[in-house]
Parts: sequence; C-alpha cells; structure tokens
Amino acid sequence: MKPTIILGAASALMRSKRAKLLFLGLQFGYLTYRLVKEKRQKDMATEHSH
Repeated sequence: MKPTIILGAASALMRSKRAKLLFLGLQFGYLTYRLVKEKRQKDMATEHSH
C-alpha cells in the first residue's frame, strides 16, 4: 500500500483539525520529496547519456 494512501486514510479518521492538517502536511511533504527525487534521477540519467 502506498504511504500517501495510508496518510490520507489516517487524516480522514482524525477528529482534530490540527491532526488532519499535520497528516496533510506529511502527505504533501512526501509527495514533494518523491517528485524532487524522480526529477533528480531523470536529470542524472540524461547527464550520463551525453
């Protein structure tokens, strides 16, 4: 199961707005990390092919 799905489900189960915002922030941070990681890998792959 993907971590984003787990974080989203945990956020939906929380009653506290503060906890929901915390889980949404974690989910956003994780997605941003993955996007940056994939972009760096793609950039390095094109660098090595030249």
